[in-house]
Amino acid sequence: MSAKLRAALIGYGSMGRVHASRYPKQKNVELVAVCDTDPAVFEQDKEAIGHGESGKNDLSGVIRCFSFRELMKKADFDLLDICLPTHLHAEYAVNAMKAGCHVLCETPMVRTLLQADRMIRTARETDRKLMTAHCLRFAPNHMKLKEFCETGKFGRLLRLDLRRNSSMPEKEWYHDPAKSGGALLDLHLHDTDCVNWLFGMPLSVRTYGIIRDTGGIDDLMTAYQYKRNGPVVNAEGSWCRGNRSCSAAAVFQQATVELTGFDQLTVHRPGQEAEEIRFERNSDPYFNEIAYFAECIVKGREPERCLPQSTRNSIRIAAAEERSARARRSIRLD
Repeated sequence: MSAKLRAALIGYGSMGRVHASRYPKQKNVELVAVCDTDPAVFEQDKEAIGHGESGKNDLSGVIRCFSFRELMKKADFDLLDICLPTHLHAEYAVNAMKAGCHVLCETPMVRTLLQADRMIRTARETDRKLMTAHCLRFAPNHMKLKEFCETGKFGRLLRLDLRRNSSMPEKEWYHDPAKSGGALLDLHLHDTDCVNWLFGMPLSVRTYGIIRDTGGIDDLMTAYQYKRNGPVVNAEGSWCRGNRSCSAAAVFQQATVELTGFDQLTVHRPGQEAEEIRFERNSDPYFNEIAYFAECIVKGREPERCLPQSTRNSIRIAAAEERSARARRSIRLD
């Protein structure tokens, strides 16, 4: 193995470009190859994504491939960064781990629980590291929120409200719920995973959702039930809105904490001026998740902040949310 881990990236669409742009300043890993079946993507400077643009990348010196077979033949790498459509994650993750590579997989982990189980089993059998790149777990303001919940700095959490809405993505595969899972799995899952990361598996979920454009759940609101004295937790997600908006509000006994983006957090205490907290250092969750996973590989430890079993549980919760929306009833998870 070279001084730095060598990474290859497969799927050079919007999130692939985002990931690629975060490698040049990494301490423990370098990008050596990029793969996509569409040669035209390498000619684009940048691509629009939900919260802006993916950014321009310098691929000089980086091997370009047009199939996974070609990538495995031409490039020598230790880590595969998967930014493909969701329904393809498991197939390429399993093949990469069997070939001896560690795997970083873009969110969502997989389309189905069976695929998640296959990936986790393969990681165990091959002794390879596997992590899903859940960006909110690496966003400084969400990490601070988790700290507030665990330390009781503002007393007990009473209520958490999460909202993540946008218009319909343009690429066709998003419009097929068998591939994307619809807004519920592709977009709303970020907040489902945040809820799971903060509080663990709920006792039950009740999702109010509609089917409008894709055959999947395109607009929804979920209530997550925890123990009797647990917080009131709900999350809204939609592909049926005009503009993208993401926010979170946590009501504690002694303060309300509001989050915007990845690096803004405001604390409101009764009778006091609002306190704005900004995180200028290590504020990029996409950089942070790659750096964290590479460090885990180098040091031979498991990615405790984002273990495969935990992200598998997020897929399980999302599957229960879909069943709840379609059946119009609560679904138990305990």
